[in-house]
Amino acid sequence: MTSTSGRGWQGEARDDTPLSEVLYILQRRSLLVVGVVLVLAGIALLFGLIREPVYTAEAKVGIRPQEEVEGEEARLAFLEEVRGAVVTQEMLSEVRRRAGWEATPKAFSERLDPRTVVNTDGGSGLQIRFSANEPGQAARAANAYAELFVEGVENLGDRSLADGVPVAAAVIEQRAVPGGYSPRPLIYAAIAAGAGLLIGGAAALILEGRASGWRGVRDAELTLRVPVLGAIPDYSSKRTEG
Repeated sequence: MTSTSGRGWQGEARDDTPLSEVLYILQRRSLLVVGVVLVLAGIALLFGLIREPVYTAEAKVGIRPQEEVEGEEARLAFLEEVRGAVVTQEMLSEVRRRAGWEATPKAFSERLDPRTVVNTDGGSGLQIRFSANEPGQAARAANAYAELFVEGVENLGDRSLADGVPVAAAVIEQRAVPGGYSPRPLIYAAIAAGAGLLIGGAAALILEGRASGWRGVRDAELTLRVPVLGAIPDYSSKRTEG
């Protein structure tokens, strides 16, 4: 009866894995865990450096209507109409030429990020961002877009848009300079390292769970959560006498 109860208590103790046992297992399998973390982080960092542009440049164009436009939504709609009237495939082709772009137009569009913005002080305009592997090319592309956009607005003259509001002027408020390094590859590597820690830890626990029996006093103490060394009497002599 006592033996059966002891085995049942031991099974409950093994099912309830304490934090100290988990840390002990991770320490025993540290090479596995560290290896998985390094492999996944290295792959993510390499992929980020190869696939992702790492420099971003930004230019800003201010756009002012001849007539007052009330409300943020109305101003954003006005800016979208201006952009729709100015930006053409011919304009984008000239932007790529000035930037020295040699890849496909689709890849260029994926790295180009023009956004209409309305400031709290009532100003409105266009924010142009471009990301590239070289800081000089990023700045050239953003500036070329801003310059050609201003020229396109000037060519509109006093012609009214769909909502009847004519454009007064567009000016370059900020020219792009070679942008700073984008931290996205490092962020990808950090996320991959965290995933590697989880995967490596899970693999270590699975491998440890498949191992049969205790490999030493330390394993027994961590599993039973009681001191073992010196607590188990030796009945071998009594068995011999009997």
